[in-house]
Formats: sequence, structure tokens, C-alpha cells
Amino acid sequence: MTSLDHLQQFRCPREIHPRGRVIFWAMIACIMLCNRAVSAEMWTLEQALAFASTNSPEARISKHRITIAREILAQADAAFLPRVQLQSSYTRTDNPVGVFGAVLNQRAYSSSLNFNHVPDADDLNVRGLLTVPLYSGGRNSAARDAAKAGSEAATLDAETIRQALAFEVARTFHTVIKTRQFTRAAEAGGQALEANLTVARHRLDGGTLLKLDVLDIEVRLAQSKEDQSRARNALALAEHTLRVLLGIEVGEITASDATPKLLAPVTDDQSSRPELAAARHRERALEAEVRGTKSGFKPRVSAFGSLDYDHGWKFSNSGESYSGGVLIQWDLWDGETTRHRVAAAKAGLDAQREEERRLRLALDLELKQSTLSLADAQERLAVTDRVIAQASESAGLVRARFEQGMALSAQLLDAETLLTTTRIRRAEAECDERIAIAALRKALGLPQLPSSPTK
Repeated sequence: MTSLDHLQQFRCPREIHPRGRVIFWAMIACIMLCNRAVSAEMWTLEQALAFASTNSPEARISKHRITIAREILAQADAAFLPRVQLQSSYTRTDNPVGVFGAVLNQRAYSSSLNFNHVPDADDLNVRGLLTVPLYSGGRNSAARDAAKAGSEAATLDAETIRQALAFEVARTFHTVIKTRQFTRAAEAGGQALEANLTVARHRLDGGTLLKLDVLDIEVRLAQSKEDQSRARNALALAEHTLRVLLGIEVGEITASDATPKLLAPVTDDQSSRPELAAARHRERALEAEVRGTKSGFKPRVSAFGSLDYDHGWKFSNSGESYSGGVLIQWDLWDGETTRHRVAAAKAGLDAQREEERRLRLALDLELKQSTLSLADAQERLAVTDRVIAQASESAGLVRARFEQGMALSAQLLDAETLLTTTRIRRAEAECDERIAIAALRKALGLPQLPSSPTK
């Protein structure tokens, strides 16, 4: 049970003075109004766009993906840095070679040691190892270039998600307004039918109207109530969809009817679409990957140095040593593994180039669809602007004639139906125009509102 339900169960004690009872119920009314205002907050389109850009799951997921890409870049940069390791081991053996090595490392050699009958020996080794990469055949630099391009692509992907999310928020916001206007139109039509039904019953009582005509109006009124129920359900679903897009898990929100009127962009330049830039960065990443796989044909050079400390309890002695040098590695034959890796990387690069071409075609189609949708909505809006005034005047005249007994119930019902349908089409065309402008702005890579943040 909600807090509002609890308030509705309150009863004013009878022993309170009448003036006090008035104050009591006034306080309860204020609390109920405040509770209702909190439970259904009014949102503007600008507030919804700003909130969704930071609080929706899609926006937060894209933020985490940017973090992942940047950490991968940091890992690629770390490949150029020296590596310091600490190693430690403890062994005990009676193998002659192992015992002799332990004795030498511990500086415990004695001429009395019989190599034909060596005792067992233990050794605790602690080693500090330094490795410095000198040349990797271009693998490290290619990995860094690929990671950098991947990080840029992840940032642009996040912008793509933000723009798509902003469009979905704007479309759902306008859909809420559209369904609300549908509800209002259906309710206005129902109210008009109720008034007409009252007139019809008076005329029936006066003997100037048939029972069949009254029944027709009652049936149409029942259908109108059914239409109102569907419209209210559609409105509730649209508001819930908007709440989900915003990432709000509990509570109710209400979209404000006051939305900014935006003009349609006059350009067809799609160069600012982040998808195109992200595709180019992915292509550069795959080019770097091709270079990185080719490094398998080249040698690798690294420098190393180590410090060792050995101690044994068998001979109760210890020693220190160091070593250093340069290591060169070159795979002269790897079963053609590198060749196949290079071929796979080149195929991936070619596939990415085709993906970019497909993306350009898809964006061009999206722009064409949004342009045609806007033209269609504007044409329908221009038509309904003229028709709605005519339908309103016609319905008013038919109502007056029906009250005077000069119009049939069928004419009245047709006029009311035409007026309700025209209002619905007018609301649909108006909101479809705004949705089409939002789609066109998305197709051009523009923010939904000129002041909307893009980062």
C-alpha cells in the first residue's frame, strides 16, 4: 500500500472543534497534493536528454567501454618499458651436478668434497631480473598504434550510442505527447457524445426521436469509452518506455507538453556522423595489426641482467652473483604460422573496408528515409490544419440542428466521428513532424537540441 493510500484512510476525530476539522482536512489535502507531485514529476525534453546521457544503462556501458579501450592502450605502451621481476626458489638434491652447483653458488667449496659420494645439499635462491626490450620487429609499435586507434573508435562509439539514445528519448517523448493528445481527443469526443445523448433522451421523452436513434448514440458512446481506454493504456506504456530509456527504476514521470519547435536542417552533409569516423579508426587499427603480424618474420632483441643470492643450511654458507647480456631471437621456421596470421589480418582489413562501405550506404538510406518522412508529415500537417477547422464548424452546426430536430442521429454521429478522427490525425501529424526532424538530425549527426551536450 502506498503512502497516498494510507492518507486516504485517515479519519478526523469527532471530538475536534469544527474549525480544527477544517484545518485537519486542509493539511491532509496539502500532503496528498505534494505526494502526487513527487510521484509524477514533470520533465522537459531538454531535462530528459541530459539525464539519459549520463544515467541510462547504454550511456554507462559505453563509458566503461572507453575505460577498457584506454587501459588496453596503456598496456600497449607498457610493452616499451623495462620489466623487473623477483624470483625465488628452494631446492634440495643429491644429484652431483646440482650439489656441485649449489656448493659453488654458496661459495662453500672444500677440497674434502668427494664428487663420487656427494652429500645432499639445499639451496635458497633469490634472483632479481631486469629485462629491457630493444627491438621487436615493429610488433610493439604496431600494437600501440592499434590500441590508440581502438581507443579513438571506442570514444566515437560512445558518441554514436549517445546520439542514438538521444533520438530514442526524443521519439519516445514526442510519442508520449502524441498518445496524450489521442487520449484528449478521445475524451473530448466522448464528452460530446454524452452531451448529445442527453439531448437525444430529452427528444425521446418529447416524442421527437426514435428509440433506435438513442441506441445508436449509446453504442457509439460505448465504443468511444473503449477508444479512451486504449488511448490511456498506450499513454501509460509510452511513459513507462520513456522512464526505462532514462534509466529510472522506480517512480513515475510525466512529459511536458511544452517542447521546443525546431526547424528542419537544410544540409545533407553526414561527415559529422561518429560512425564514419569510428570505422576509419578501426581500419587504421587493423592496418596496424597487419604490421604487427609481419613482425614475426623479423628478429627480436632484448637486454637482460640479474642479481642472485644463494644460501644453504647444509653447508651453512651463502654467496652472491650477477649476470647480464643481450638476447637475440629469430624464428627461422615456425610452420608458416606467421604467414597465415598475416593473411588472416589482411582479410580482416578487407572486411572492415567493406563494412565501412556498407555503413556509408546505410547512412545514406537513413538520410533519405528521414527526409521523406519529414515531407510526408509536413504535408499531412498542412492538410489537417485546414480540415480540423472545417470539421469543428460542421460538428457544431450538426449539433445545433440535432437539438432542433432538423438533423438525423446518423448525421450527428458521422460529424462527431469525423471531428474526433481529424483531431487525432492532426495530433499524429504534428508529433510525426517533430519525430521526423529528430530522425533527420540524427541522420546528419546533429544533437537533438542545439544546446544538447554531445560529449
